[in-house]
Amino acid sequence: MDEYDFVIIGAGLSGVDAAYRLKTMLPECSYTVLEARDQIGGTWSFFNFPGIRSDSQLTLFGLPWRPWLEEKDMADAALIRQYIQDAARDEGIDKKIQFSHRVTEAHWLSEEQQWTLVVGTGTNGGGPTKQYRARWVISCSGYYDYENPLKTEIPGIGNFKGTIAHPQFWPSDLDWSGKRVVIIGSGATAVTLLPSIAKTAGHVTMLQRSPSYVLTLPSVSPEGVWIKKYLPAWLAHPLNWWRCFLTETLFVWFNLTFPNLARRLHLFLMNKQLPADVPVDVHFNPRYKPFEQRLCICPDGDFFKALHQDNCAIVTSTIRAVEEDGIMIESGEKLDADIIITATGLHVQLLGGVIPTVDGKPVDIASSLAWRGMMLSGVPNLATIIGYTIQSWTLGADASIQMLIRVYKHMRRIGATSAVPVHEGDLTLSRPVVSHSSTYFVTAEKRLPRITGRSPWYGRKNPVYDRFMLWFGSITDGMMYVKPGKKNQ
Repeated sequence: MDEYDFVIIGAGLSGVDAAYRLKTMLPECSYTVLEARDQIGGTWSFFNFPGIRSDSQLTLFGLPWRPWLEEKDMADAALIRQYIQDAARDEGIDKKIQFSHRVTEAHWLSEEQQWTLVVGTGTNGGGPTKQYRARWVISCSGYYDYENPLKTEIPGIGNFKGTIAHPQFWPSDLDWSGKRVVIIGSGATAVTLLPSIAKTAGHVTMLQRSPSYVLTLPSVSPEGVWIKKYLPAWLAHPLNWWRCFLTETLFVWFNLTFPNLARRLHLFLMNKQLPADVPVDVHFNPRYKPFEQRLCICPDGDFFKALHQDNCAIVTSTIRAVEEDGIMIESGEKLDADIIITATGLHVQLLGGVIPTVDGKPVDIASSLAWRGMMLSGVPNLATIIGYTIQSWTLGADASIQMLIRVYKHMRRIGATSAVPVHEGDLTLSRPVVSHSSTYFVTAEKRLPRITGRSPWYGRKNPVYDRFMLWFGSITDGMMYVKPGKKNQ
């Protein structure tokens, strides 16, 4: 049985970042990365629907220690995947990754002060099982289920005689050239798909139940290009990083602090880009405030440009029933379709769907409180890395990883063998660690840990606060450190 100080689950962006931080900040510790699939990249090697790209600036979304050198700051999946793979190779992290290793069970034994992981090998973990032991487990498996999308009831969908495609399992041989396509959804995936599908489709309709905010940003920043061109690399990268960081942080702050003003600004900007026959009040007037859900980003206005084409339309309505050759909506209009794309969201889950046990007792994740957004109350030596869901993910993920290393160093300094978040308060006033109004997060509330909003029982706040807490926040408040032969410290 292989034994490690740390086992990282997942070889996506967060997993590679965690491996780098362990390698550089805890070089004396052993680690391995267990990846269920057969390649590095996580989201960026999994999804392959048309047009998939980042909706965050790679200067911030990328690895903090690996400058993003491409001119395009909002890049497609292939570039991001290559970037992650190159980073892992250059740092020797790829040699620590064990592919086709799916963690299926995780058991903590207090008597041994370590985790035992049961791992299925081969395709989908269906091969022989192996066991690993680890002092710490770092879950970098993201927040959605790779195997199952969000289950959405679409009346009469079984009646449809054409092709049904879900972006999470995109058919590589799907040909939409000249076809009538209906995209069901209004989120980032639908906004990404429409301009890509419209290039060759006969007609594309985006059918949404309710509108979203769609913000146009340049895929190439003139300021960023100038900085990279005329300044030395050692200065250009940090300067670009701070430029993007301040811009994004201030923009989010403005939206959250002045939501009504921000709402009017978004509606004004969207209305300027829409065709005259697409009213903003009907199709782009969300029922929620900005950043109660993540904004949909369209690089260079590609989404709005597509709506100016004769073969594109947007419809805001609910579905009455799907018929053999189209969708009947509540207004009585029928949307003819050869292909229906169900861009209806993700099935949210943590820890890759694994329910850990502590001394034989399964952990009730929904009854756990999240210590600084990364550890579960009552669960020793386990970190679940969650980044920002309304800003660049990696900013939050990296802060959590470095906070974990602070905890480990303190644990080692005092001679402890485990760190256990402890909370004995009332959960009545708590809320999910990710408090979004997006349907797929609302339906996942019973699968997510809770937060109170008061330190240290909070989730992601903002990069400034989280960095401050990383450097100066208490690592003993709400944390019990267990020493050999003693109950706590």
